[in-house]
Amino acid sequence: MANVPAPFRISEPEAGFDAVVGSLSGSDEFVARLSRYLGSAQGLILAPGTGQSPFSDSEKMRVRIGMVTDGVWVWHVAWSDYVAYHRVTPPAEFLQHIESVDFTVPDISVDRALEICEEIGLPMPD
Repeated sequence: MANVPAPFRISEPEAGFDAVVGSLSGSDEFVARLSRYLGSAQGLILAPGTGQSPFSDSEKMRVRIGMVTDGVWVWHVAWSDYVAYHRVTPPAEFLQHIESVDFTVPDISVDRALEICEEIGLPMPD
């Protein structure tokens, strides 16, 4: 188990989440759809590098760095990697939201993405 930043609704503060490796049940197709959703949302802030996975001691197990949104929730893009490589289950309410939109990420305009950055306190370019 590792405590990682939890996905959060735009109107709520970010919090930690005790994530468990191997806790995600479902077919390989389900896991792939979920990972694709988590990795293909609108970027808010993305880094060109990677960071150490909190679920592995191997230097080779890396995760992407950045934050993304679907216009309702915000999460670290590493969640896509947590799901794909470690089968970590996201928080139930977030997973229900993703299923309710049939794993389809909506288009978010750049203007809306910038508004979300401001709402959640991400640094804005000058």
